[in-house]
Amino acid sequence: MGFPTVGIVAFSNVWNYFEHEAVNLGIKVKFNSERISTDELIQFADGCDLLCVDPNLIPLSTIKTVEKSGVKIYPSSKTLELLSQIEIFEQRDDSISILVARSAHAQVSSWTATLRTNNLSITPAPGIADEQMQEIQLAALKLADEIGLIGGIELVVDANEYKNLYGINWLSPSASYWSQIGSTTNYFEQVLRAVLDLPLGSTDLNSKFVLTGRLTTNPKSDDYRPYLHLMARTPALKFNQVSKEIAIYGDDLENLLTEIIHAQQYYSGDIDE
Repeated sequence: MGFPTVGIVAFSNVWNYFEHEAVNLGIKVKFNSERISTDELIQFADGCDLLCVDPNLIPLSTIKTVEKSGVKIYPSSKTLELLSQIEIFEQRDDSISILVARSAHAQVSSWTATLRTNNLSITPAPGIADEQMQEIQLAALKLADEIGLIGGIELVVDANEYKNLYGINWLSPSASYWSQIGSTTNYFEQVLRAVLDLPLGSTDLNSKFVLTGRLTTNPKSDDYRPYLHLMARTPALKFNQVSKEIAIYGDDLENLLTEIIHAQQYYSGDIDE
């Protein structure tokens, strides 16, 4: 059995993440970040063992036709049709992100829920009792089973009313960077494991808390100069210029928040020290 080739159709901002994980696993990947026709997608699938697509780029009708041509493609049309029956609420407040993965052998895994605000994420979401956190994760895992998910998905729900679904993300989840920094297995590796029907990896946290923050460029500076101060002040900070985020993990939530907020304010030019 040789290493497989996975065709990925997703937004360009996640290409490096999938490429990095694929290289580590010895998996070959073909990547496309544009909306393509049915015929073009079937042609793209040539030489691939399977396709993993973002439904925001590939419509359901195309996925159905590609399936009929004999190409293995995830998510399946059945999964998407079942999901389309779920009511989506308009987002009005902070949200909770739940990342879930499921393989063809029905092995499922989820990460602890993440609180998302306008410019911050905190994992695990603070203020949620252990029993309630478990209830949220079990509901997400149950949904993954019910829709026959193969691959990964992000469920974005109301931070106060967890049963109100705000949105669904596939290969470009809004709260994935934290898993690259603070989880034993990150979201992108897990998606590859799931679609290839490999045993799924551990989703344990590397520390008690993982925080990420959005970065805004200082109009009077650039994106490189702030490194000098921020890296010297807080060596534990991680930077991602693809998603314009910073991340940090540890056990003291108050201290982590202080460092993230300071970094955001300094990066944007709101403070100068």
